[in-house]
Amino acid sequence: MNRVPVYSWKRPKDLTRILAPSHAPPIVILPGFGNCSSDYVAPFGLKEEGIAHFLQQRGFAVYVVDIERRDWLQVARCIASRAYWTGKSTVDPGYRWYLHRVQAAIDKACKECDSDQVDLIGHSAGGWLARAFVGDALYMKSSPEASSSPAAEPHVAPGLGVGRLPSRAHEGVRKLITLGTPHLGPSTGGRDMTGGTLTWLNTQWPGAFFKDQGIQYTCVAGQLVAGNKEAAHRSLSKYACNSYREVCGDGHGQLGDGVVPRCCAHLEGADNLLLDGVFHSISKKGTFADRSQLVWYGSDDVIDAWLHALL
Repeated sequence: MNRVPVYSWKRPKDLTRILAPSHAPPIVILPGFGNCSSDYVAPFGLKEEGIAHFLQQRGFAVYVVDIERRDWLQVARCIASRAYWTGKSTVDPGYRWYLHRVQAAIDKACKECDSDQVDLIGHSAGGWLARAFVGDALYMKSSPEASSSPAAEPHVAPGLGVGRLPSRAHEGVRKLITLGTPHLGPSTGGRDMTGGTLTWLNTQWPGAFFKDQGIQYTCVAGQLVAGNKEAAHRSLSKYACNSYREVCGDGHGQLGDGVVPRCCAHLEGADNLLLDGVFHSISKKGTFADRSQLVWYGSDDVIDAWLHALL
């Protein structure tokens, strides 16, 4: 049986603890698919182990989009549609509820912190949903200046319709960090695991689309294990192979964080980071009930490797 590379996390000796500057806007965390708010606030009932706690210790005001695990059943609205099975889904109707929750969290953060903007941290699917939110006109403030500005003209990809697709960014978002996000689907015509939603997103707002309008994009990928289709059934490399295949079409030999291959976790035009030895989430593979023994993007020891992006 072939050996597969497994990387370990080693905190760089020159990596300093990042502290929030006095002018830092609040942070809003967007949970990944299947995750709930408590996974980031008090995982396994332990507030002191949550990414929100670690960020607060560094002086940031932190809010998490209000989501229960059962809320993800609403994605069935999309799965039950003809558009999903023909690869033509958008955020409507399967993810509209999620984007509403994002706006509610931003409104609360801005009100309580007396701020005009927030920084978004999207974990896993929360990262590409953040990109969809930033470009969605439904959540933008309307004004005579905005409606008459050339930047407010719709940006429409051929054949996909107008919808809510302006070419200006959400004015309430300053920066966007994504952690282990499957931004890209198969590159050779494979199945889009989102039923076309991700393809639609990358056609409408490819890469760091709103970078020129001031939104700073940082995409963080993990390099923990290579997928191996010949590995033992319950091994991490076998699990990774199957997960990577769902994302990019072929998981064998791909490197990634155990769930998302690194080849799909970066965006053109973004500040792209690659961290050795970092797992996808705080939970064990295939479950939300048990804690992983591996460090993940939100571990206290790892956060400072990407948090500089918010300075």
